[in-house]
Amino acid sequence: MKSLSIFAALAGTACGFTPDVNHVQPRGGQRGTEMEIRFHGERLQYPREILFHEDGIEVLELSGQEDGKLAVAKIRLAPEAQLGEHAFRLRTSGGVSVLRTLWIGQFPAVAEAEPNNDFDSPQPIDLNVTVEGIVTSEDEDFFRVNLKKGQPLAVEVEAMRLGRRFFDAYVAILDPHRFELASCDDATLLRNDAYVSIVAPEDGEYRVVVREAAYEGSDDSQYRLHIGTFPRPAAVFPTGAKPGETATFQFTGDPSGTITREIAIPADAEGVFPVFAEREGLTAPSPNWIYVSKLTCANEAEPNDRQKSATPTPEIPFAIHGVLSGEEDRDWFRITGKKGQNLEIRIRGRELRSPIDSVISFHDSSGKSLANNDDQGSPDSFLQATCPEDGDYFVHVRDKLKRSGDDFTYRLEVDLREPVLSARLPEFGRNESQSRKVIAIPRGNRYATVVNIGRRNLACDVLFEAADLPPGITMHVPPIPRSLNEFPVVFEAAPDAPIEGAWQPFTIRATGENVPPVSGPLREVIHHIEVNNQGPYHSTTSEKIAVAVTAESPISLTVDSPRIPVVKNGTLRLAAHLQRRDDFKGPVTLRMIWKPPGIGAPDTIRIEEGQSDAEYEINANGDAPPGDWQVCLLAEADTPQGPVLVSSALIPLQVAEPWISASIDLGATEQGRDVPLVCKLEHLREFSGNARAELIGLPHGTSTEPVEFTRESSELTFPIKVAGDAAIGKHSGLFLRIDVPDNGATVLHQTGQGGTLRIDAPAPAIAKEDNPPPPPPPDQPAEKPLSRLEQLRAQAK
Repeated sequence: MKSLSIFAALAGTACGFTPDVNHVQPRGGQRGTEMEIRFHGERLQYPREILFHEDGIEVLELSGQEDGKLAVAKIRLAPEAQLGEHAFRLRTSGGVSVLRTLWIGQFPAVAEAEPNNDFDSPQPIDLNVTVEGIVTSEDEDFFRVNLKKGQPLAVEVEAMRLGRRFFDAYVAILDPHRFELASCDDATLLRNDAYVSIVAPEDGEYRVVVREAAYEGSDDSQYRLHIGTFPRPAAVFPTGAKPGETATFQFTGDPSGTITREIAIPADAEGVFPVFAEREGLTAPSPNWIYVSKLTCANEAEPNDRQKSATPTPEIPFAIHGVLSGEEDRDWFRITGKKGQNLEIRIRGRELRSPIDSVISFHDSSGKSLANNDDQGSPDSFLQATCPEDGDYFVHVRDKLKRSGDDFTYRLEVDLREPVLSARLPEFGRNESQSRKVIAIPRGNRYATVVNIGRRNLACDVLFEAADLPPGITMHVPPIPRSLNEFPVVFEAAPDAPIEGAWQPFTIRATGENVPPVSGPLREVIHHIEVNNQGPYHSTTSEKIAVAVTAESPISLTVDSPRIPVVKNGTLRLAAHLQRRDDFKGPVTLRMIWKPPGIGAPDTIRIEEGQSDAEYEINANGDAPPGDWQVCLLAEADTPQGPVLVSSALIPLQVAEPWISASIDLGATEQGRDVPLVCKLEHLREFSGNARAELIGLPHGTSTEPVEFTRESSELTFPIKVAGDAAIGKHSGLFLRIDVPDNGATVLHQTGQGGTLRIDAPAPAIAKEDNPPPPPPPDQPAEKPLSRLEQLRAQAK
């Protein structure tokens, strides 16, 4: 995979940030030809490059209009370019677009021509063409082809797969007498797109019809309809191979019969891999799918629908390929296990576009079930099991609804439980898989993202690595201990970094003593169409992320490194400073994209128009683990040239145990009667100078002043002034906010939570004695305030 590009000259120094490609026209072309594609959207005036994810496309010309709403490219599709979907991003001097797709076919394109919406007024077309059309509301598009008896006809539509909108396409073939010979709404092989195939029963004019399944089309319901004599098999067998080998595959489900083809698997192939059926020089418009790995492979041997006739398997680990072809078919496999072996048993079926909804079970030699699974996050099954002793074990595979057919293929993998590492970028909102899935760094600035870690059968520290970043880009990653499942990464571009970009692989790797050499890729999945509560309908997977340097941003952000830690149940204010350029004075939003364990922070704060400084307050809960971390802030602004995202550098953050713990004695009084409130202190760490304590949470009508104390103080007294209209009741929300001096600053503690002050209504008046006791002499020292217990004892006397 490589990026093919051409550069356009910049007109002036202005820059539109974050290009927005809404849609592309046309959606595909014929390989071996040149074509023009148009990108419609916003901020497209300075296109620099098209980052194609696959080989086979060369950009000849690239330009943008001054209003930024259109960019145009002339491209060449190589004769050997792979058929099907090709993902790309458009890079401008201001950023990188969301992921879009272009489709490559083997046939010339024909535009749909209205009126063609009934059987008697079809659009005549030749065989082996690709029709590009639109289905509007309640629309049906009919196309007429001439066939000879025995001639094959296949139809495949790209609709949902174009990723434009939710368009559930339906296709059908009608004979000259209006009878429907074949129809399809959703084909498992194509997920929510459809295909049909026939062999013509007689000479004549046949009709192909395409519509939205519920007649709910729109002006955005685009399609590419392949109509011809090409093969369109439903399934391939075997469903897997090893990298670097040449394997023989049988493609089944085409009405013209089984197609056999030898295919060389690339040495670097891994995971889900496309294979194409070919017949008489024509290729299926889209692939069937197999799984490539280094596991030893074998195929099932029928009959194996009973435990006693189970297919013997290779030595663990292995993969075996099967088909539930007979009526209510089920397959048994016999494996030889060793005592204590920890196994992972998985079915790859729906992942390879098979209709199977698998159920697997693991049995001992007597037939007793030791483990079973239906779904594991998808219709495919996965389970873990341990062999209790040496001997034979059995794996049973069936479809949940007891369905079967020649296309109910699957791949069974039995592997030893091994450690696995993976990584991905997070989704920042529901149905927002496209958001922040590129790394775009303005010159002389920084950009930050979060990486999520997936660990299985492994607990270890990890390293996040990248090889050969684009020139001028530096990556900063903090230590990643085993306790973290996500971490921040900051990318920095030098002031003179070239404005360039590329697809970049990243790796997550285990590190530490006695840790196995395990690594995994940063893998990203982009969902082009998502529906609430239904999930994605078409997605693109990649193990590379677009990384680019962009033109200078009108803002940059710095955050002062704190001189003091944040303590458990304490808070800390981070001082953020915004640098503005190019006369940009608009508001800016700040957020902390990643927080250490136990740290809380506001979702966002706002630096208002014209301002440049802000305090971002974070807090640590009582369970926050002490330690040293690195954090950063992200700044986002809507500028006249579009949205901009930059980050601060990583700054150190220490989480520490508190210096002081406090408890607040119960206080009780009446309206209009002042009362002292006593707090007990426990010193956990030494400090010098004066600390300051403030009582927080007092009810209406009460007040007090802060109290200063030193490390020798063991008790504080707050004189509470109580007004005549003070709120009556038991007020239990009191706590202390204590500032402890350290390193030229103050460490903010919050302690003594749950302190209580009870305020009652005044007691009924009691007659006073004629001669009340005289007041104490002026030089008599003030009495020590009574605790709540002492007050109650005095009242009892």
